[in-house]
Amino acid sequence: MNPVYPKSAGALILASLLAACAAPGQRPAQAPDTSQMSSDPSALVLGAEVALQRNEFLEASRAYVRAALLSADESLAEQAARVAYEHRQWTLVQQAADHWLTLNQTNEEARRFAAFAAMHLYRIDTATEHLAVLLERAFINPQAGFLALLPQLADEAPPAAVTAVLQRVIDEDGYARMTEAHYALSQAAVQSDNYALALEHALKARELGPYWSPAGLLLARVQMLRGEADTALATARSVIEQDDQDSYRLEYALMLLQAGQEQEGRKELAMLADSETVGSMVERTLADIDFQMGNGDAATKRFTNLVSSGRFVYESLFYLGAIAESGEDWQDALQLYERVTSGELAMAAQMRAARLKAQHQGLDAAVSHLEEFVTTRPQYRIDAIAAQATLRANNGDVAGGLAILDSALQEYPDSIELRFAQVFQLEEAGKVNDTIALLRRIVADRPGDPTAQNALGYTLVDRTRQHKEGLALIESALAQTPDNGAVLDSMGWALYRVGRHREALDYLEHASQRISDPEVDLHLGEVLLALDRKQEAREVWLKASERYPDNAELKQRLQKLD
Repeated sequence: MNPVYPKSAGALILASLLAACAAPGQRPAQAPDTSQMSSDPSALVLGAEVALQRNEFLEASRAYVRAALLSADESLAEQAARVAYEHRQWTLVQQAADHWLTLNQTNEEARRFAAFAAMHLYRIDTATEHLAVLLERAFINPQAGFLALLPQLADEAPPAAVTAVLQRVIDEDGYARMTEAHYALSQAAVQSDNYALALEHALKARELGPYWSPAGLLLARVQMLRGEADTALATARSVIEQDDQDSYRLEYALMLLQAGQEQEGRKELAMLADSETVGSMVERTLADIDFQMGNGDAATKRFTNLVSSGRFVYESLFYLGAIAESGEDWQDALQLYERVTSGELAMAAQMRAARLKAQHQGLDAAVSHLEEFVTTRPQYRIDAIAAQATLRANNGDVAGGLAILDSALQEYPDSIELRFAQVFQLEEAGKVNDTIALLRRIVADRPGDPTAQNALGYTLVDRTRQHKEGLALIESALAQTPDNGAVLDSMGWALYRVGRHREALDYLEHASQRISDPEVDLHLGEVLLALDRKQEAREVWLKASERYPDNAELKQRLQKLD
């Protein structure tokens, strides 16, 4: 489901009327005070449209929802839900969608809005109820529903929430014998870092659909994630033997590379280089291999060719920017990053561009860059706000960063991204009590959310003596995301803090295999020291210092160790 929806015909007419009333170059009129018009839907809609022109998204969403709740007009309820969804006002989306469903219980789009808003708010019971109805009513059959909803769920909802909802739907609604149901749950479990759950349901999908190639390839991918390389390759080969498509052969080649069989993997890629269906993906794969191995010239040539061919353009521009930045050509890097205006890497590219501007042109230039980027791209606005706050904090203005977040949360009260950004900055500022208080509110608002549980649990074990409570929270998070590197690190550190050093080592070594993070390396070294393995601790910190030369804490620990 695309989060940006077109306006209804009535809203477009109203917007045109408003635009015609404003003289060219003049700022739109001040949005009317909607609280004084709560009994007049037409006036509320007028105020909402003016608020949208002024980028006052929360006020616009509130006004539209108020108008919808005062009306029996289904199109108005639809517009209210769309505006609120586009601007990530999840509570208001829920209110509008619920009202829409009271007007028309069979409306599938209203049900989608309600389901996705509930997942963003981590209201698992509500999301489960709506998704179950969608699967039964909105598609030709539930099998088609699982396959149609899966990419939307993957793109738009928190992975842990999706996994929890799909588990309940399958358990409660009799889909235990449906291949597509287990396939969808396995995919979600991969995204939420629960590989055991992913394997369980990938095996079930393969058992129920032994000749359905996507199920076989998913099983192979999960087996590879679990470190079962030989089994994964055998599974992938069995799929190709029964369904020899170039796209499946490409997946097999990628698995060979992941398993360390580079010669065989490159041979498979060479055979696919001229394929009409996957040829450009082969070039993209080879470019990525060159990039990861540090072959800058070869990677530059391949990524440039991809840009010229019109394939993977934004992705290629991002990596060309990264190559230029690693070569300390910041001006070329900046120009390349600025061209990445869409796609999954758009915000990452603009954040890198802002960081370069902060370093070479000053903080104001960096902030202005982010503000200009999101002027016509409201879908990136929350990320840009968080990035601005981080830039200020990193430049010594922690109070300024917190002020930005405080102001933004008045506009986006449902944004978990901004709330976690606030947590991070409070912690950096040393405001431990404020950090814990905020995290407790988040955990209360989002019961069962493993990210919230892990954040509070880690803070308690790291910054207080409330180790027992912190460990229990981390254990709950780990039960849902047992392969998440950050949660594994938290578990290892919690066990270290309560004196269970040998157990801690297992978790931290597992975490270091999952993610690359100096915090994990610092924790791993401390546990090795506690186990009287000083030389191994030194080696961990030395290697980490090479990867993160600007990390002051690693330098301090090495100096103290020596």
